[in-house]
Amino acid sequence: MRVIADTKETVLKEVRIKSGASMMKLHEHIFTEFGLNAGEMASFYYSNTSWDQGDELPMFAMDEDMPAMEGTTVAQFFTDSKNGLYVYNFLDMNIFYLEVVKTEEEEGFEDFVVLSSVGELPKLEASASTTGSKDPQEMTEAELNALYGLDDLDSGLLPRDENDEGDDISTEPHY
Repeated sequence: MRVIADTKETVLKEVRIKSGASMMKLHEHIFTEFGLNAGEMASFYYSNTSWDQGDELPMFAMDEDMPAMEGTTVAQFFTDSKNGLYVYNFLDMNIFYLEVVKTEEEEGFEDFVVLSSVGELPKLEASASTTGSKDPQEMTEAELNALYGLDDLDSGLLPRDENDEGDDISTEPHY
């Protein structure tokens, strides 16, 4: 299988995974091998040769009739098409193109093996995923504002219109 990161630079890994492995295992191997932060949400999407996004295979089923990564094998996922999409961390939108390039007998090899690797993912600027490990209670106001994209907002009260002086709204707290 070829796993290609959607980046400006060429970043890809050719891997071998057993067809009976769960898509959850593939998910875990991808984020580990590409150096992504563990613990983020992700989904696989069925795709075609044009890389059109199809139905979602989420990490966890929302109801008992819904498929999920743990209950779907690699062979089941790639039954109708040899292409798929993988989206990791919906805030940073790490997108990977998955392509089955060859199938072979599975005897004698490990569950997951990286056969070749080209390039590395660029390191992200401080974002929710990279600063998420720091306790928000220990963060400064500037760090929190940067984390949540609020650095352009002024703190304090909303500006009042000069014509609002006569309204009956009290600024005293009510209990």
